[in-house]
Amino acid sequence: MAGIAIIGAGIFATDEHLPALAAAKANLKAIYSRSKVTASTLLREAEKLGYAELDLYSEDTTGHRLDDLLKRVDIKAVVVVLPILVQPDIIRRCFAAGKHVLSEKPVAKDVHTARLLMEDYTKHFAGQGIIFSVAEQFRFMTEFELGRKWIVDERAIGDITQLHLKIWRNQAPGGKYYETQWRKVPGYQGGFLLDGGVHQTAMIRYISGQEVVETRGFARQLAAHLPPLDTVNAGILLSGGATGTISMSFASTKRATELTIIGSQGSFFLTDGPDGFILKLSQLSGSVREETIKSKGVELEIKAFLEAVRVGKAQTRSGPEEALNDLAIIESLCSGGGKVNLY
Repeated sequence: MAGIAIIGAGIFATDEHLPALAAAKANLKAIYSRSKVTASTLLREAEKLGYAELDLYSEDTTGHRLDDLLKRVDIKAVVVVLPILVQPDIIRRCFAAGKHVLSEKPVAKDVHTARLLMEDYTKHFAGQGIIFSVAEQFRFMTEFELGRKWIVDERAIGDITQLHLKIWRNQAPGGKYYETQWRKVPGYQGGFLLDGGVHQTAMIRYISGQEVVETRGFARQLAAHLPPLDTVNAGILLSGGATGTISMSFASTKRATELTIIGSQGSFFLTDGPDGFILKLSQLSGSVREETIKSKGVELEIKAFLEAVRVGKAQTRSGPEEALNDLAIIESLCSGGGKVNLY
């Protein structure tokens, strides 16, 4: 199995990517973080999961910096889990060293930056067989695969006529994700609407099988501690002609997770519950299907990346083109709307 390195030692790398790599029995060889302190913390967690002889790299360790890691011929692929503004340049360095890359979402801070990164990849590295995947676990989660099966494959609700998404959260100070400095003072559009919102745009695109081609709405900052924006309410137009709404807030005193898709022959409803996501399909014929599913999306996407490295080809759903379109919807929502700048 190809040698793997983790680049980044923050919360999500610790809580999700490292356990997922261990579950997949990945051949993890090295850990990198900007500081030796944070790299050592992740190294200790890796040891608890059975990785006994990992190499540590950091910018304050002479002879064991990122460039030194990237020179290793036994490391074929990297999982990049870094702050949004830092990732594109690090990804380019990984490509230049011939490494396959799985990078955390979003693919970049905005569509322009994402397009430049993708152009560089296509022009200089794709032809070398280097894989570029973006980690969006929502496209791998079993519950959303079932929703897509009902709506796209079976066409169980007929033609989509409406789609409505409601995501309300209260991102209070003190939470582990909020207290990371780059999230508290974001240098990118949308704040948590970008960082968390791309999951939701990935979900609606994947389940519906359609693109959001236009938005019209209002974006606001309601909470002083969540700059530059934390709430958006918008109308949307889908590529198949259906209309709908997106209501997303990280400054809401009421919690909600709801996706409703209405079709010519029935409806689909998704929400979250204590035992996982609840999916309900109601057809005009009177038939009703209901499933509760809880899958581990990060484990599934890691497994898919390792398989892509093995066979030399990634799944389309993990491609940067998909991640760019997730991002493009958020960018449209945050800027007041208009035609979505899709790939």
